[in-house]
Amino acid sequence: MTTEHDESPHLPHALALTWGVAALPHRGPKRELSTERIVEAAIEIADADGLEAVSMGKVAAAVGVAPMSLYRYVTGKDDLLLLMFDAASEVAVPGVGTTWRERVKEWARFVRATYDAHPWLADLPPSATPTTPNRLAIIEAGLAALEGVPAPDRMKLPTLLLLLGYIALYSRASSDESVDDAVRRALPQLVTDDRFPLLAPAVRAGAFARSEADDDGRGFGFGLSRLLDGIERWLECNVPDEEFERMPAAIVADKQVRDAAKAVAEARERLRQAEAKAADAVAKATERLRAVEAKTEAAEARAAAKADLKAAKAEAKRAKRD
Repeated sequence: MTTEHDESPHLPHALALTWGVAALPHRGPKRELSTERIVEAAIEIADADGLEAVSMGKVAAAVGVAPMSLYRYVTGKDDLLLLMFDAASEVAVPGVGTTWRERVKEWARFVRATYDAHPWLADLPPSATPTTPNRLAIIEAGLAALEGVPAPDRMKLPTLLLLLGYIALYSRASSDESVDDAVRRALPQLVTDDRFPLLAPAVRAGAFARSEADDDGRGFGFGLSRLLDGIERWLECNVPDEEFERMPAAIVADKQVRDAAKAVAEARERLRQAEAKAADAVAKATERLRAVEAKTEAAEARAAAKADLKAAKAEAKRAKRD
């Protein structure tokens, strides 16, 4: 008789495959195929051409079978994406750091390397509840990095989700493949001082110009260090977290809120114009003052020259009499 504990958990097919509790498929009549080979082929396509290039037809062609043959192993593309996400997320972190910051940085570097190897992972951002073995293994390795940190266990998981979100977001934000070069070249003209007074100077200075990949990790490392600084400061302060009231999504579409935001933007623009006028007035007043000072100095110099000339003539007369 089978007990409740002997039964395998009931999971969606793809999740069951990742956990190794799914029923094995029947072998095809002409060739043996496996879920692992299908997933490997899909990952190879995504690595080469991006996630949008993955289709059941292309994967079937890559493994040499008819598209319908794949459905004996995966129920559809959504299943396939989940299996790809889990397989590509396999990370082995040595854990050799001596301090928690060193261990977390090492963990982050290894996770980031996985995103570098499979850039499309950033198109499938981590969820608040990881459900596949390899994604959970990443969390486990992160918790090992935070072991011994004087923080409540309930705060460690949100900390890791924050860092995972940063890694995925940075990987996605540092990709420029979808940006047309013509649009990039036009940005300095499109991002004007009137519309973007703070951003425009940076754009003209080349902030969004095509650059080499972040091979040395400086940009990524800077952001990671600042996050760790904040975590470290929080640990030092040892104060309760402030309550954070979540804003309903409907508020951003509220007409009064949008009108108020527009009024603030217009007020900022008027303030910017007023500040520009004030700066111009100061510059002109300074210029006038310098002109007056220069005129005064010139008059004083002429007077001094006349006095010197008069004195010289008087001295010459005395010398002649003598």
